[in-house]
Formats: sequence, structure tokens, C-alpha cells
Amino acid sequence: MKNLVWLASYPRSGNTWFRLFLSSILSGNSRKDLNQIEVDLLSNSRRMFDELAGITSSELANDEINNLKPAVFQLLSCESTDHQYLKTHDRFFLNSAGYPVFPQEYSFGCVYIIRNPLDVAVSNAHYFSKPVDEVIAIMNNRGYALNVSIDCLYPLLEEWIGDWSGHATSWLNSGVRVHVIRYEDMISFPVETFSKALKFLKIKFTEERVSIALSETSFETIKKSEEQFGFKEKLQSCNSFFRQGKAGGWKTFLTELQIRKIAGDHREVMERFGYLEPGF
Repeated sequence: MKNLVWLASYPRSGNTWFRLFLSSILSGNSRKDLNQIEVDLLSNSRRMFDELAGITSSELANDEINNLKPAVFQLLSCESTDHQYLKTHDRFFLNSAGYPVFPQEYSFGCVYIIRNPLDVAVSNAHYFSKPVDEVIAIMNNRGYALNVSIDCLYPLLEEWIGDWSGHATSWLNSGVRVHVIRYEDMISFPVETFSKALKFLKIKFTEERVSIALSETSFETIKKSEEQFGFKEKLQSCNSFFRQGKAGGWKTFLTELQIRKIAGDHREVMERFGYLEPGF
């Protein structure tokens, strides 16, 4: 059954905000504690993989895990006739056996959240406590992965993110139905942008309910919740998961050289999504 919904994005692009909004819509009420939300499945959850695969993932190589993931997601799909929403930072790719890690035959679709890479660079630099030039290099590294662990003790499985441009195009060319949301439109045109996503997901809603859910998941509200309850998805080394929730911060943070480097690396996709004027 096609009931798997991938909530995909490059890190620090608004994925968590969308999941909080979706949780409010699906539950009909807000959750003051961010750790108690409806849409909380992570595609790279080690615990979920171990339970569904019946194998301890710490005993497997990463290639072996990726070869088993399609079967794991198939089992997850068969557990319910309802949508199963899974957050992922993985790019869409084929495993070493030649099969899509995210099986199209069980996928309802993908909501892909994209953000200006200039702001992505700034946000990732703050969140991962890395120099911005290092982050810019990472964003152009096709082999980059998160949660790489030699001892396999991370609660999250390795995610192959790759470069920013390749990440976006991998999902757009995946063969899975894709609805793209720009982070900037989530901020500037929230009711229209979130409503279109709900229509794509075939979720019934009213404009009033969308407005309430947006109010319940405003940046000020979720930042206050994190301060009160913490957030289990935050890195321990980072002060907070939710930093500013704005667009355009790159204008006062990046140097001209850094801006031109990012634009040079990702020109085609930036122009495609309105992040770069032709001829810049």
C-alpha cells in the first residue's frame, strides 16, 4: 500500500517546524512538550530498524543496513492503512543491491522542504558549531553523511546527505510524488503554503484550523517549549535547536566571498527555486 510519506530536507531547512504543524493538524490540539508529538517517526531510527528487521543493526555494516531498509519500510507500511510520516535528511539513493532505499511502491509521496543555501550555511554553522567555511565545503561534498559511527552506538543510523544541490535533485528525480515547500514561503505566506501541503497529503482541513495550528507552532511558542521541556532531537553540544526562525540572516553574516562560493557551487538549483537572480 502506498502510505509512506517522506518529510525530506537538507538539515536546518524547516523540517521540524512542518512536523510540529502537521502534528497539530492531525491531533486537533497542540502539544506543549515538543517530545510528545504525533509525527515523530525518523527514517533513520536505530530502534525502529532493529524492531522491524529483527536484527541488531550494530552488528551490520552500513551497506547491509541500507540493503535491508526497503524491507523495513515495507513492513512499516503494512502495519497500518493510514499515512506513516517519516522525517529524513537522507538524499534519495539506490543501495548497493541496486534498489531504492525509499521504496516507491509503498510511498504515497514526499514533502520536500527547501531553504536558501545561504541561510542553510549560517544555520548549520551555528547548530553544529563549525566554521562557516567548513560548512560551505560540506554543502558541496557529495559523500557527506551524518551520524557516522565506528562503534554503532548512535541512536540514529547513518544518513547520506551529500551536497545541497544533489540532495534536492535526488528527491525531485526520485520517481516518488513530490511536493516542494520553500522555507521562505512558510514564513511569508504560511496559510497558503501549509494549506497546499495538506491538499497534497489529502488531509481535510479548514483555513481556521490551519491558522490555529500555525499559531500553536509559531517560533516563539516552540522556542518557549524547548526552554521548558528540552528537545530530544537537539544535539547535546548545541545550546538550542530553535535559534531565530528567520529568512535572510545570511545578509549580515556571510562575506561576499562566501556568498559567491555558495552561488557558484549551487547556481542551477538556486536559480530554479528563486534564490539567485540569473547572472549573479
